[in-house]
Amino acid sequence: MRLPLLARTLAIAAVAVAILVPIAMIDGKIAERRARADGVVSEFASQTSGPQLVVGPLLALTCEETYVAERQVMRSGKAETISETRTRACPTAFVAPRSLEANASVPVENLHRGIYSIRMYRADLTLQGELEWPRPPRPAGQAVRAWKDAYVVTFLQDPRGIKAVSSAISNELLAATGEPGLAAFSIRESLGPYAARGPGAVVPFLYRIDLVGTSSFAIAPVGDRNHIHIGSDWPHPSFAASWSPDRRAIGPRGFDADWRMTSVATGGSGRWNELAQGGKLASANAAGLSLFDPVNVYTLSYRATQYAFLFVLFTFAALALAEVLSGVRLHPVQYALVGSALAVFFLLLIALSEHVPFEWAYSGAAAACVALLTFYLRHPLGSPRRTALFFAIFVALYGSLYLVLQSEDDALLLGSLMVFALLAAIMVATRKLDWAAIGARLARGTRPTPPPAQRTAG
Repeated sequence: MRLPLLARTLAIAAVAVAILVPIAMIDGKIAERRARADGVVSEFASQTSGPQLVVGPLLALTCEETYVAERQVMRSGKAETISETRTRACPTAFVAPRSLEANASVPVENLHRGIYSIRMYRADLTLQGELEWPRPPRPAGQAVRAWKDAYVVTFLQDPRGIKAVSSAISNELLAATGEPGLAAFSIRESLGPYAARGPGAVVPFLYRIDLVGTSSFAIAPVGDRNHIHIGSDWPHPSFAASWSPDRRAIGPRGFDADWRMTSVATGGSGRWNELAQGGKLASANAAGLSLFDPVNVYTLSYRATQYAFLFVLFTFAALALAEVLSGVRLHPVQYALVGSALAVFFLLLIALSEHVPFEWAYSGAAAACVALLTFYLRHPLGSPRRTALFFAIFVALYGSLYLVLQSEDDALLLGSLMVFALLAAIMVATRKLDWAAIGARLARGTRPTPPPAQRTAG
C-alpha cells in the first residue's frame, strides 16, 4: 500500500511512539534491578552493620530529687497532716564537652554478594577533648535536686559495628540497664559519684574506636569547640551531611576533609541535652559523608533511557530524510524493526553492566546494535555509500549519548544542542524541496527525479 506524505508521516510517528513503550518497560526493569541491589545492601547491613553516626562523648549525670510529701492520717478521730521527706529519680542530664577533637581514618573495601557490589568501611576513630564538671542542679520548685553518679556516654547508630573500644580510664559496652536515660548509649564509662569532683573541674577523655559500617559515616560536633577530620581511600565522597567541610582535598587516591565549628552553629549543650533526653540522637546534625558511586550502573542506565527518544528521533528522521532525498522506500515494519533494535540496546546495557564495567558494557551493547542496524539497512538503502553514512550516524549517536551520560551537569545542554543540530540539518537538506510534488509522487509510487546537477548528459 502506497501512502501519501501526510499519512506516511503519521504512520512513522505512530511507530516511533510505539517503540517508546518497550523502552518504558526496560526503564521499569532498571528500577526493579536497582531496588534488588539496594535490597542486597540493606540485607548485608542488617547482618553486619549499617550507616554509622557517632554522637559523643557526653557527660551524663543521674539525678535525685528530694521533696516533701504530705498525707493525712486519722488520729483520735481527727485528721492530721503529716509531712514526709521522700526522694525520687529525676531526668538524667547530659553535658557537652568543652572541646572535641575527632579524627577518623575510613578505608573502604568493595565486597560482592552475587553480582551486586557492597561498600563496607572499617573506621579507626579517635575522640579526645575535655569535659567540665557542672554546678549542682537548680531546685525544681520546693524540691531539691542533686547529681548522683557521673558517666561518659557515646551514642553509635549501629552498635553491632563496634569491634574494639579503648579509653584512657576504662570502658564497657552498655548492656540493658534500668538507669534512666543511659540505655540508648553504646559506650559508657563510669566516673564515680558527682561529689568526687568539684564544679569547674576538667576531665580529659580519650577514646579509640574500631568501627565497621556501610554507606555513610558521620560525627556529631557535640563540643563547644569542634575539630573533625576524616580521611579515606575512597575517591568519591559525597559531603551530604549538615555541614560542608572547611577544607577538603579529593584525588584518585582518596580524600581528606576538616570541619571546624563552635556551639554557636550547633546549638550548644542545651540542644544535645534535649536530643539525648528525648532519645533522638539518631537524628542529630553531623559532619560526614556518604560513599557516592559516580559510575552506578543503574543510575547511568536509567539516565540513558531518558534520552532514548533522541535515538528514535534521530534514526527515524535520518531514514525519512533518506526516503525523501534518495528515493529509498521503507515500510513502517522496517521502521519498527529498526526501532526495536534501538530499544534492545538499553536492555543489553543494563544486563551487561551488572557483570562488567559500565564502559565495557556500553561499548559492547553499542557495537552489537550498530553492527545489526548497519547489516539490516544495507539492503533497503541500496548503496554502500548510504550504508556507510548511516553507520557513521549510529556511531555518532551512541558516542554522543555516552558523552551525555558522563556529563551530568551539562546533559540538558548537550541534548538540546543535538536536537537543534538535527533540526538544522533537516531544514538545510530540504530547503529546496517541493513538498507538494513529493507528496503527489509518493501517492503515485514513483521515484523522485534527480536534481538538475545530478542528471546525466545526453
